[in-house]
Amino acid sequence: MRAEWASVNASVEAACTRPRFIGQAATCRADELHLAIDRATRFQREVTPDGGLEYLIGLAHRYLGDTAEAERHYRRATALRPDDQGAWNDLGEMHLASGRWAEAEVAFTHVARLVPEGPSAWIGPWRLAEVAAQQHDAARFEDHLREALRRGFTFRTIAGLPNWKGFYADPALSDSIEKLVTVYGDR
Repeated sequence: MRAEWASVNASVEAACTRPRFIGQAATCRADELHLAIDRATRFQREVTPDGGLEYLIGLAHRYLGDTAEAERHYRRATALRPDDQGAWNDLGEMHLASGRWAEAEVAFTHVARLVPEGPSAWIGPWRLAEVAAQQHDAARFEDHLREALRRGFTFRTIAGLPNWKGFYADPALSDSIEKLVTVYGDR
């Protein structure tokens, strides 16, 4: 099973040029992504369902721009492997991008729980802060951002991002941001 996952993963990675910046889209070759989807689907049909392969199918569909199919496969991935932080994160990113705040919060809560320490532990709380900011909830925003900071988030990550400029312009959030930057920010 691991060998099949590695092969499909390599095919998806080879089909796409990864974005260099947050928010930048990947450039992909659709025919190669469809071959990877077909291979993973066939393996699951002939051998056994697998959360890792479902995640890769979802990722390929996301790269193809088919968000409905991507979401369907990410949900199957999390059902088969509830501890798959990658699937939860990508599901949360899709919900965040489409303004589905409650669903994004559920997904990023899983990410925050599944990755409590390490170099990417700040991502779940950071995204939860963004969900709260979108809802103009300063208390939750500040709580999640403090947790992200505790886990290694830095304000350099969001410097210049348009959504954060909007959060700062929001009267409900600007005081919280100023306070946190004063306490936790650096030059």
